[in-house]
Amino acid sequence: MAAPAVDRPEPVVAGENSSRAVNRVVRAGAWVANRLLAAVFPGRCLSCGVPYAGIGPNSPPPAAAGFDLLLGRFLCPACRRSFRPVASPLCPRCGLMFTSRVGGDHLCGRCIRRPPAFTAARAAGVYEGALMQAIHLLKYGGKIQLARPLGRLLFDTFRDCGAMAAADLVVPVPLHRRRFRERGFNQAYLLVREWPNWSRLAGADGRSVTVARKALVRRRPTVPQTGLGRRQRQINLKNAFAPGPDAAGGRILGRRVLLVDDVFTTGATVEACATVLLDAGAQVVTVLTVARTL
Repeated sequence: MAAPAVDRPEPVVAGENSSRAVNRVVRAGAWVANRLLAAVFPGRCLSCGVPYAGIGPNSPPPAAAGFDLLLGRFLCPACRRSFRPVASPLCPRCGLMFTSRVGGDHLCGRCIRRPPAFTAARAAGVYEGALMQAIHLLKYGGKIQLARPLGRLLFDTFRDCGAMAAADLVVPVPLHRRRFRERGFNQAYLLVREWPNWSRLAGADGRSVTVARKALVRRRPTVPQTGLGRRQRQINLKNAFAPGPDAAGGRILGRRVLLVDDVFTTGATVEACATVLLDAGAQVVTVLTVARTL
């Protein structure tokens, strides 16, 4: 099986600043060493378990590289090919990607009948195949090393979403403290933890992303949403969320809030969160998730 394509080291150009030349030599050496390690000690795909010579184990996820390279350290080429990005035609309100690939964006029937509290929702990919497996491994399998590449995939989607990228605050959907103790982490927060650093490095018009980790709290435990219908999910989440310390004192009043979670299924969770944020004074709430069901 052919190894996935990777960026090759840049050549050292004579006459360059000496420190830059040394850095390029170091990067070239690290690239060669990682490729040798990957060839001699191939990793196993976290999804299917097949050994493969992927990107070296110490290679950092490349910036803005797309799913294939970002997940190259963890998933084999065959599994990575199952990734399907969310693309038009879709519903501009809830982000549902239509199964028919003909025509332009238009409101779906549900958003026409009952517009959601949030203004717009988008996702990086369809909740299937390797993306679904990667999310499950992060969320239920404790593979927190997947949070960084999935978070980078989400960050790049965020930067490409136009008006969403103008958000004043990024708010991860919270876990109840009991679930947090069981799992040991909140996957929604892990996905956005490095966004402030990435936004500074990207030079996003001089704006730095602000993550308000405690803008929301989940004040009562809820049963797992898996297997519940839309109405059952709404009942399960009724009064489950409340403004947190980061929303006290009018700190989100008039702010544009981006709500982040791992998966958008029926939209019941983000709908409940968006309603609380709007009641607390947010000007507008948009939603971004790693994956979305069709």
